[in-house]
Amino acid sequence: MTCFNFKVTDGGNATPKGVKFPGAYQKNDPGLHFDINSHDPYPTLGPPVYKSKYDVKLEPKERTVISPTGKGEKADDAYYEQQYEALKKLEALISYFVSMGG
Repeated sequence: MTCFNFKVTDGGNATPKGVKFPGAYQKNDPGLHFDINSHDPYPTLGPPVYKSKYDVKLEPKERTVISPTGKGEKADDAYYEQQYEALKKLEALISYFVSMGG
């Protein structure tokens, strides 16, 4: 998910439909039930994206990577693997309690 800020300049008269909250999403929308372990592309969520009649080209910005360990890619990979294993254990524990009715 990404958030963008726009600075609107000049004139214009576009009136995108927009959405209301609550109501922009439905409880059965695929994006709300996405399995992050599936390796499938994330399904779009919510209403269609507004299509302008203009084609705007933006200069790319430099990418910033934030390291969770500050010790390089190898240490970060180990950190993520530990987090993944901890989440699998938590998932098993939650599944156990759910199977017990609680």
